[in-house]
Amino acid sequence: MRILRHPVPTPEALRGAVVALGNFDGVHRGHRSVIEHARALAGDAGAPCGVVTFEPHPRSFFQGAGAPVRLTPFRQKARLMAGLGLDLMANFTFDPALAGHLAQDFVATHLLRGLGVSHVVTGPGFVFGKGRRGNGTVLARMAEMEQFGYSQAPIYAHRGTKVSSTDIRVLLRRGQVD
Repeated sequence: MRILRHPVPTPEALRGAVVALGNFDGVHRGHRSVIEHARALAGDAGAPCGVVTFEPHPRSFFQGAGAPVRLTPFRQKARLMAGLGLDLMANFTFDPALAGHLAQDFVATHLLRGLGVSHVVTGPGFVFGKGRRGNGTVLARMAEMEQFGYSQAPIYAHRGTKVSSTDIRVLLRRGQVD
């Protein structure tokens, strides 16, 4: 797996990738469901597959010491992603400049021109861009206008319960590691 810390320019062999977009803190079953959705689409298209993520975690950027505890530090997250057989992990530095990007600008500048993605997959409820105004609806509209694919992976549930990083943190605080 190739890690792109500054995804521009993207190597030609990785352009046209299908990417899962998100923070992926924990790389848990819910995240893996989104990534597997992207992998299936990439396999059908014969395209590279990867993830686009952010460091530091946007909540750490905005909330500082009050941010939720990280489940997975960057290096561990990269090892877990590599173990999933991905071709790339594009990591954007979450700083004031990136935080100020409108969702549409992020997609056009970083995903399309920078990485050259062919398809974006998110989980339900994923938001991005200045003011958290970007979401699946924005991505679907942009996909139609800019001629790339967009899919929203279904919610992954384990034993009838949605799997999320927030819920995992609550369980860990309670000592419910299982």
